[in-house]
Amino acid sequence: MNDTNCFEKLSPYLEWIQKVCNAKNIIISNDITQIVESKLFRISSDIGDLYFKKMGSFIVDELAFTHKLMQLELISQPEWVGYDIDMKLYLMRDMGGSDLSLIQQMDMQTAINMFVSLSRIQKDSIQYVKSGDICGVDYRISTMLEEMKDLPEIAYAMLLNTPYKLARCEADKLKQNIEHVRAVLESLENICLPDTIHHGDLGTYNVRVVDEKSIFYDWGCGGVSHPFFDTFRLLYSIRGKIPTDIPAKKIIVNAYIQEWLDYGSYEEIMKIFTAIDGLAGFYMAYVKYIRARNEHFSFDDKTGKTRAAALDMRYSTTATYLREIATNNFQT
Repeated sequence: MNDTNCFEKLSPYLEWIQKVCNAKNIIISNDITQIVESKLFRISSDIGDLYFKKMGSFIVDELAFTHKLMQLELISQPEWVGYDIDMKLYLMRDMGGSDLSLIQQMDMQTAINMFVSLSRIQKDSIQYVKSGDICGVDYRISTMLEEMKDLPEIAYAMLLNTPYKLARCEADKLKQNIEHVRAVLESLENICLPDTIHHGDLGTYNVRVVDEKSIFYDWGCGGVSHPFFDTFRLLYSIRGKIPTDIPAKKIIVNAYIQEWLDYGSYEEIMKIFTAIDGLAGFYMAYVKYIRARNEHFSFDDKTGKTRAAALDMRYSTTATYLREIATNNFQT
């Protein structure tokens, strides 16, 4: 989209953009393009393309959370030409590289480097998580166990007057499987690795590969959790992009596990990873359930839907994942 609509959408922020660019002696042009289905705008300038975005509060204040991680030097991001925490605006230079979602196949070294980088970011964050210097969504195992106590009953009641209500037999099966998940999480609670920063939506669509290095962005669901929840999500996300003629997943996981051997033997860490990996379906459902239960109307910012339509979509998605828990025979 490169027409007057772009200017109309950007008009509330053009003064801020011009002020930032003037301070940096950057000359921008009228060549403005809205990235398809995004609130991200590309603006041509004499130093190359710039990208403007007004961040929302999907689950957490994304700009504030990202800024905090950058201040602590936990993550790498493209150069921010300017930002405003209060207005949730930022303007950055073209980061180069390619979104991982657009890469058809990754070479093994890039894949390994990505997971090693993730592990090091996670490990570097441990001291800040312990000190309480990082907030956001609380998905720690201890919190999950507390939330799960009444999950089947609350979920059943929450969906009862919607088109997605659970049958009583589904609710009973859900309760049985939740008890199994609780037992697994309780076995990990006191022997698991330290809590780390948590991306919360770590798929290929939120990773960019630049010179074989990985940049993790869009921290709108960020918070604190066990590190392996993020890791298995990313591993699942790249399953169609890694070689099939070699045991690629095993090689990647081995490289990742090696980074955690200060906390236990290879066998001990792998046992924890395997247990968490086995709860992948539960974890995805749990995240959707918590968001629905707390009525986070984040879809308003993303799609412009009414609050009722946004919540309906959340209920629909939640019911889908709850049914996956109810019908899944977890093997951990």
